[in-house]
Amino acid sequence: MLRYRDLWSSNRIYRLFFFGQLVSFLGDWFTTIALYSAVASLTSSALALTMVLVSKTMPVFLVAPLAGPLVDRVDRRRLLLITDIGRALLALAFVAVHQSGSLPGLYLCTVATTLLAGIAVPCKQAVLPRIVAAESYPAAYALGGATWAGTLTIGAALGGSVTSLVGINMSFIIDAMTFVVSAGFFFQLPAQPPPGGGRERTDFVDALRYVFERPAVAAQTLIKSCQSLAGGVFALIPIFGGGLFAHKSGPLWLGLLYSIRGMGTLIGTLWFRVLLGDAPGKMRAAVAVAFGCQAITYALLSRASEFYQACMCYFMSGLLQGLVWVFAGTLLQAAVDPRYHGRVFAMEFGSMTLTLAFSSMLAGFFVDAGLHAQAVVGMMAPLPLVGLLLAFYVWRAQR
Repeated sequence: MLRYRDLWSSNRIYRLFFFGQLVSFLGDWFTTIALYSAVASLTSSALALTMVLVSKTMPVFLVAPLAGPLVDRVDRRRLLLITDIGRALLALAFVAVHQSGSLPGLYLCTVATTLLAGIAVPCKQAVLPRIVAAESYPAAYALGGATWAGTLTIGAALGGSVTSLVGINMSFIIDAMTFVVSAGFFFQLPAQPPPGGGRERTDFVDALRYVFERPAVAAQTLIKSCQSLAGGVFALIPIFGGGLFAHKSGPLWLGLLYSIRGMGTLIGTLWFRVLLGDAPGKMRAAVAVAFGCQAITYALLSRASEFYQACMCYFMSGLLQGLVWVFAGTLLQAAVDPRYHGRVFAMEFGSMTLTLAFSSMLAGFFVDAGLHAQAVVGMMAPLPLVGLLLAFYVWRAQR
């Protein structure tokens, strides 16, 4: 099993790619707290708060039929540069929209940013197998997941603190700067032309046919979507950090909950691979067990009576999420023909975000309808068991 430090020290191109991801992810999470704070300053509706997460997820599904073929047809380095510069400009647009006090404007800017992210994320996933050797991929994918989780931990904490100290608009400006810096790292990458020089068939219908002719690959593509069935639990973090517990309300506590969840995900992405190794059979079994443990964790969160108990539950859910993210992503990459990487990764990301968007909307609707946030969590607690069944099917089919 390749050690993380060996990959890091031996591959300069990967290091540039890693730093580009690191900075852009940091900006994403930094501005998330500012965005929630901006919406909360205009309305007290729980549905309005959860619609932030919907705006950051639903457009990914809508853009997937365009994003996948683009990634498999266009130079991927060029796509990374375009999407980063575009998001930098949109981060500055947030300042003007917030100044005008427009709630629809905040959602519109979020949707536009998410559309670009819907292209950037599968693009990064498709670049990774091109810049690392096959035996290095599990370590590189785990480090990528750790980057997302680590920036969630740091970015959310910084976002909560900075938003409290210097205000929402400065957070948006800092976010714009992070995308410019990340584009600088991606600019130094070598060209990333698509497989076959872009002459292969790259339509989305062809990729759908490829996936659904292979039931085990189709099931593997949907594993992360099963994790998002209970995504409303994460959409309720602003409620848990916004006064559900006595004397625990405001950007600081919201940032703390996000950071604790991110810390769990960071540990989960790195530690479980070290513990279990890169054997596919162990990965598939671990994914199934993780879904069962998630159901238990959400049930405990629904009964938490203190803020620290909610923190522990969000930490555990992040830990398990990190395991599923790394192992499921590694298994999918190995199962799919590289000519279809961009489109299949776009399908995976799009279906995952669609599920997360619907789950978040339902959570916000139920809270606005009068249900306690913890009662909503209790309703969603059994949903990860769907993922357990699907993971068991993949394990049986691919043994």
